[in-house]
Formats: sequence, structure tokens, C-alpha cells
Amino acid sequence: MGRNRLSGSVEHSGIERDPQYLRGRLTLICTKALESVYSSLMSDETAEQAPSTAPESFSIQVRGWGEDEDTARRLGEIVGVCVRELSRQIDLSGLDGVTVAGDFTEALAELDRGYETNYVLTPSNDAAIGVAMTPSVLREGQLKNHIVLNAYLAAGLLESGSELFRLALHTIAHECAHVEITAAYERCFPNVLLRTRRNNLHQICRWDVILACWDEYAATRICAQYGEDPTEGYEQTFVTMLESARGNANDIIRAYRLHGDHGQVFTEVYAEYGRLMKYTSYHLGNLDGQDVSIADRAVSQAALAGHWFAPYLPRLHDALRDLYGRFGDWNSEELFDVIGDIADDIVREGGVLFSGAGDGVLIDVPYTADTMPCD
Repeated sequence: MGRNRLSGSVEHSGIERDPQYLRGRLTLICTKALESVYSSLMSDETAEQAPSTAPESFSIQVRGWGEDEDTARRLGEIVGVCVRELSRQIDLSGLDGVTVAGDFTEALAELDRGYETNYVLTPSNDAAIGVAMTPSVLREGQLKNHIVLNAYLAAGLLESGSELFRLALHTIAHECAHVEITAAYERCFPNVLLRTRRNNLHQICRWDVILACWDEYAATRICAQYGEDPTEGYEQTFVTMLESARGNANDIIRAYRLHGDHGQVFTEVYAEYGRLMKYTSYHLGNLDGQDVSIADRAVSQAALAGHWFAPYLPRLHDALRDLYGRFGDWNSEELFDVIGDIADDIVREGGVLFSGAGDGVLIDVPYTADTMPCD
């Protein structure tokens, strides 16, 4: 069943999303939690609402936070209430657990992901600073998601009605949305995520961008009306990436003229343009979740005017909207390939040419005035 925007609520798989109801209810519940009334989860009012989709029990760990033990315990309780309530409107059947960490970077690096990997999870630190992440993990062969939150962000839930409260609620809703998105992909394409490796460098880079764009578009669209309105922040990040992506990619190519590593230049240039596409997807998903057209955003339109990326944005937007309209009913991964095709076109226009199939990729980086090493 696809998703349908319905005047302030969204229905999917029997779950009705009503952010205004949830905002008021969480304010009430979190206030009660501050008074140690965690039993509100079992209240008659809760029982009358949509059932929770989260596992009957899931772990919540609060670690590395400098507050006293009682405050840390209350924060864990409130986060648990928040996640449980969100699960009445977002499918959290694939949730593994939640870690609330003052030592956010260390918590990500130390997360038990259920499989061997040399890749160390780290917070985003480019056009945006990461304060939460929801990595996929394997538990007894089953794909799950584990939410990791910066404790100093999550602590906003201790200040009911404040701006920090709304920011924390929005961020947690965003991470919960990732749980639903991953579970939907797993149902359509079992044993692909984490368990299937793409067959060459191009496919690895391409699918990293495809999944990043899709995941962030869908997550921001699902959580757009929960808590804080993130529109201006997403827009500013989008504009920053528009201003910097081509220059950054050209710098990478200039460095390649000296080191000569074809695989490195391909990977780095593809990733740079992929970040532009990803942060564009954040912006577009949030706008669609609020029924706002990017054509009505003066800052975005001014940044796009005459920009080389302008023709690519509607292509990306159409691809993401189409995937969202088929949410959970995808019959082939090829439906996602259109995002990869856009990335390929951008990378080629940016001066890195490539071809090939199977295990090999032929890479050529022609000389241009913009990518010659500086004297």
C-alpha cells in the first residue's frame, strides 16, 4: 500500500499519522514521566489509541551522560515513552533498541552491529553535524535498526513545551522513520541490506547514493510535521551544498592529478556529488511532508537560478516522489536505479568519465581548465 497525504495525517499499513495529536499527548506523557508516572503507557486513554508497533520490550541504554543517575533514568523512561507513542503512527516492528549517549561518537563506534566490518560509524561532520543515527544491525540473522541519540539532544524531552523539546521530538521521529523505511525495503528485497555486496566500485558508490537519497527523503517526509519545523535548516544546508559541491569535486580532481589513483578520485568525486543529492533529498522530503512547493521557497529559487544543478533537481524530485508513492510495494530494485542514473550523469558532467560492467570499471579524467593543479 502506498502512502497518501491526508490533510494533516498520513495512513499507511493501518497506521494513521496525526502529529498534532501526538505533540499534545507527548507533552502530557513526558510531564507525567518527569513525575515518575511511567504507568501512563498502560492508561485507558493509551489503550484506546492505535496499537504500538514497537517490540513488546526493547532495550534503552543511557550512557556517558554527566547528569545524576536519577535524571539519567528519567531521561531513559521519557525516551522510551516517546518511541512507544511514535510507534502508534510509525512502524517500529524492526526496532532493535535505543542508545542515548553523552559520548555519542564512542557509542556509535562501539555499537554491536551483529556482523564483522572494518567500517567505523561516525557522526556526520560536513554540511551538517550529526546528533542521531539509526544503523542497521543483524540480530540472529534478522535485519533490525538501532537508534543512537546524542543525550544532550534527547535531554530536550525533559523540558516539556520548549524549543529543545520540539527539536528532540522531531529528531526522534526522524530516526524512527528510518526504522520503518529499512523494514519496508527488507520486506521487498530480503537479505540484500548488509548481506549482499555490489559487484564493482561503481555499483558500490552508486547504491550508497541511491539509498542515502531515498532514506533521507522518505524519513524527512514522514516526520515533517512532528516537533520542530526544520525547513530553514534544511534549506540552508541545501544552499551550502549547491555553493560548494562543484568546487570541492574539482579540488578532488586536482589532487588526483598529483596522486594518480583512479579508484580514489572516482570514489571521492562520486561521494561529493552524492552528498549534494542527499541533502537535496532531505530538503525535498521535508517540503513534501508539509505540502510546500520548492517553487515557493525564495531562498532555494535564488540559489538554483542559473545553477548547473537546476536541471537535475526535478529529475531527482520526480524519482523520489514515485518511490514514495509505491512505498513498500516495490517489485524490483531497478525502480531505484533512476536515482543512480542521475548521480552518474552528474559525475560525468563533473569531469569523471567511466564505463564497464561486472568486476571492472574503466575510469578517465580528462584535463579541463577547472581541474588543473594550481601553481
